[in-house]
Amino acid sequence: MSVFSKFSPEFRLVLATALLTMLGACSSRPSLPDMEDQTAKLDQMLRSGAYQPAGSFELDSAHDLWVHDGVELDVEMLAPKMPGRYPLVIYLPSIGEDARAGKLWRENWVKAGYAVFSLQPVEIAQALKQLEAERKFDLPDEDAFGPVEELDAESPPAREPGGDSWFGEKRPRQSRSARSSELHYVGHQYFAPERLKSRLGHLYWAYRQLKLRAEMHVPVFAAADFSKVVLAGYDLGGQTVSAAAGEAFAADMPDRGDLQPLAAIVLSPSVDLAEGQVRGRFQKLSLPMLSVTGSEDNDPYAISSAPVRTALWEYAPAGGKYLLLLQDGGHKVLAGSEPGGRFAAADRRSDAAMAGEPPIGGGRRRGGAGGPPGGSSSWFGSSRSEEVRREQGYKHVAAVIGTTTAFLDMIVKNDAFAQAWLQEKSNPWLGRSGSLKTR
Repeated sequence: MSVFSKFSPEFRLVLATALLTMLGACSSRPSLPDMEDQTAKLDQMLRSGAYQPAGSFELDSAHDLWVHDGVELDVEMLAPKMPGRYPLVIYLPSIGEDARAGKLWRENWVKAGYAVFSLQPVEIAQALKQLEAERKFDLPDEDAFGPVEELDAESPPAREPGGDSWFGEKRPRQSRSARSSELHYVGHQYFAPERLKSRLGHLYWAYRQLKLRAEMHVPVFAAADFSKVVLAGYDLGGQTVSAAAGEAFAADMPDRGDLQPLAAIVLSPSVDLAEGQVRGRFQKLSLPMLSVTGSEDNDPYAISSAPVRTALWEYAPAGGKYLLLLQDGGHKVLAGSEPGGRFAAADRRSDAAMAGEPPIGGGRRRGGAGGPPGGSSSWFGSSRSEEVRREQGYKHVAAVIGTTTAFLDMIVKNDAFAQAWLQEKSNPWLGRSGSLKTR
């Protein structure tokens, strides 16, 4: 007779359930390192062979809301607290991000001795709020660093419970495929040449306003040195930067006037093959430029995929062109919001969910515009890349911080050590996390 037979059926059921739960927990994927651990690893990597700028400055900041042509512009200025004038970096975020985005990049540039001005139309910052709100009803809750529940991609999405409408009745919640179409629509709308033209107008106007405030000695804004300006942007902001630097588009773009940048940094370059003339439209990009992308840099708008993002570096005129390619690096890690683990690991999951796809591990491989290229790991099913990104996302963040800072110092400050680091020491330091190329 088994020892368990002495207990009541109800107790045996409870015990069996508890044992199954314990076995399931043991077989699940290991949890991600917490934020403190990721930050510690990031700091250690930055101290172990990364480029080290000459100084380390404390930060000062100013946040404001400007209005241009009836459009509200969210702006933030960061600068070293130490009095003086510092080279200016203008940073442009992507869809759904406000002027505080790219915190990791901007703060590290300021610590290295730069003033950083960021700009975003409020409309663009809020463009994805409705989609994000609806997505929260469909994605399972999770703790800060835990994996999401895997969904079955083979079964069609069930009809979802409705929410209250203005008239009190229940309305059906949007399906994933419908939100996918909406996200693609929103993305293509904002990346369109006419919207780009509008953003360039805001950029050039804000630059003049920034100069006026500096001339009036407004605190923080007065720290900018307008003789040394670099443009930087991520995703949608990267498209604006490349246009301001000379990339050709179908529509006529406004003249940049007195904004004459020394160089540009483009994080996740936007290359829409539908625009055509991929070789020809980059021919006027004569400025020194650093392009940063990853082997898994697929956006959720189905506009650009990882293999085509290197076109800006490949087809722009040679001379001062750098390409930082992160191995297994995804789209959202380039936003510079968190120090690695959670953000990098959640990258594919959040991109797929925003694009209307099941999270990682939910079914068979699929392709399509904006999806992973042939031969790479897919959004559907586990892969070594996913595990690498779960554990080593901080390395990608460190790579961007070290490389962009060295690029800035080389171009703006004519720092010979920065140039030597980029040419001789960057790739040994990057190791398997990425590579730096130049032409």
